[in-house]
Amino acid sequence: MTIKLNTDQTAAVDQSYFWQPMTTCPLSVKVQLLGAGGVATYGNWDGYNGFWKGWAPLPKRKEQHNE
Repeated sequence: MTIKLNTDQTAAVDQSYFWQPMTTCPLSVKVQLLGAGGVATYGNWDGYNGFWKGWAPLPKRKEQHNE
């Protein structure tokens, strides 16, 4: 993972992770959706709404072992 701040220093961006095309988005499950205006949100895609321009899976928490 390569993380850098954007030019405005307002967001941390992973330089090696990209939005996936909507043609590969699973239907009716919670994902991150990238809107036409560049704003991301969590939601479900119905397979038809053309407003969404990309998607990404949800991150997973790393298991921590208490010792």
